[in-house]
Amino acid sequence: MTSTPVRHDFPVISTPGHVPLARHETAKVLASWGVSDQVLDTSCLIITELVTNVVRHAAVVSPTAMVTLAVEGRGVLLLGVADAHPFKPKPLMAAHDAGGRGLHLVSALVHEAGGKAEVVPDAATGGKQINIRLPLAPA
Repeated sequence: MTSTPVRHDFPVISTPGHVPLARHETAKVLASWGVSDQVLDTSCLIITELVTNVVRHAAVVSPTAMVTLAVEGRGVLLLGVADAHPFKPKPLMAAHDAGGRGLHLVSALVHEAGGKAEVVPDAATGGKQINIRLPLAPA
């Protein structure tokens, strides 16, 4: 695993067909950085859920999203998904037929991995970026 800070940003079109492409790009990049299989799998699932949320809830305002993958100092992996929609997502109290499970799943994965999640405003677009920080060493 690289100990040097590295970063990879890539755009994703906010359509269902591009969700697997975001997952594939994430897997390819993290594998090339030598990220462990466990952290790679967790990261791919998180990116899939976050990009799916952009497609379902923000695409009308944000035709593209930006995915950020970065190794920060202190052995931390940053996963970020930014869109131009100003609404800050919150997990629903209970899942329902139309969805509502994605953010609960992301929250559980982040907690299980010993990571942290935050939603920060993106002044450039008026939207937000969801940042997930995971330890590079599996919990």
